[in-house]
Amino acid sequence: MEYIIPGLVTLGIIMILGFLGHYIFNRTQIPSIIWLLFFGVLLGFIFNIRGLIEPSYLMVITQFIASIAIVIILFDGGINTNLHQLFKGASRGLLLSITAFCFTLLATMGVVIVLSAVILPSIPVEQSVVIGLILGAIVGGTSSPIVIPLVNRLENLEEKTKMVLCIESIITDPMCIVVVLAAIFMLSTIGSIDLAVGIRNLIITFSIGAVMGMVSGILWLPVMRRLHKDQYSYVVTLGVVFLVYAVTSMIPELGGEGAGAIACLVFGLVLGNGKQILKMIDYDGQKVELDIEAKQFHSLFSFLIRTFFFVYLGLMVSFRNIQFILIGILVLVVLLLVRYLAVYLSTLKGGFETDDKQTMIIMMPRGLAAAILALSFGPGLVDSLMPGMTDFFADITFVVILGTALITTIGVFVISRSEKKKIKLKKPDHKKIKNKQ
Repeated sequence: MEYIIPGLVTLGIIMILGFLGHYIFNRTQIPSIIWLLFFGVLLGFIFNIRGLIEPSYLMVITQFIASIAIVIILFDGGINTNLHQLFKGASRGLLLSITAFCFTLLATMGVVIVLSAVILPSIPVEQSVVIGLILGAIVGGTSSPIVIPLVNRLENLEEKTKMVLCIESIITDPMCIVVVLAAIFMLSTIGSIDLAVGIRNLIITFSIGAVMGMVSGILWLPVMRRLHKDQYSYVVTLGVVFLVYAVTSMIPELGGEGAGAIACLVFGLVLGNGKQILKMIDYDGQKVELDIEAKQFHSLFSFLIRTFFFVYLGLMVSFRNIQFILIGILVLVVLLLVRYLAVYLSTLKGGFETDDKQTMIIMMPRGLAAAILALSFGPGLVDSLMPGMTDFFADITFVVILGTALITTIGVFVISRSEKKKIKLKKPDHKKIKNKQ
């Protein structure tokens, strides 16, 4: 009982702050993630909520909610991905996703290796490589809840550019989750990260997860069609999603949680594109996709999950070790540099306008996946790889999420003002026209 009341108070405050963050976003267009992180830090330092609840109790709650959040993120990515649009812009979108993610992975690893030798000499080089790879995977993806609304606001942005950015934001979250889970799986089974083993495991993980998700989705589509008129039918679908993740993850030989993550993504992809998929296999279905009410319910659920983790990340940031903050700032600068390189390579000979390329460079906000991975797996990794360096992943991830959100917000503001000026210059001056007449 001593933990229940503080826990409920914390949960209630977090939910209220989530609404406030969204309310402010609608009026200022500053992403709610910035407000939520700020509220979390404020809450932590003023009320010392972190000191009121036993850390082990918090960890149990975090890991449970993290599992739910991972399922929701991946399922959400699946149901909101249009297969036709995905294939239409797949080549450039996939190229940007892979290059940006790999460059982030390698650059972050490089930063950690160099800084470990300078300011953290107690960490062996082999461990700093592993830490750098995992940290790079944690902060390797862009956030679709931030990217998609922002690109749709930019009127002068070409459709193919919007498509590439949306595809990247949808694909990279699953990439981050799967790579981190695969790395943790290798550390727990063979005690180290082997590149050859890792690639083989990733191929197995993706293959098995995709098959499980595809089969489950196709089997569930006709059932979902029959249940769609019932008021709470979506709850049943959500229950099936959790079961697909759990069943796939329970078999370690098949890739564990990584395969479960891919299964959820593909399951959502099948349900979100039911008509197109069933048409491919000559099934004459009727209403076979999630309806608007189900997607609204799912959106609300996703909102609650996002709110919890962003405020919670702010709560967990200690700022007690200035070295972690400096590492986070350096990682942020390096991410911006490799973002420029990734955009340059992925748009080469693609006919993209200069303004569009600039937009692609600043459209790099990190989000929920990074927060979840840092908070749920970070403490365990610290205990096994770098004992005594509590908050390493949480503090650095906080700086990266906040910094990339600010870069994106300021960049979009500047681009929007530039667009308005261009539109104003294109409009004919009616006074001059009238005088000439």
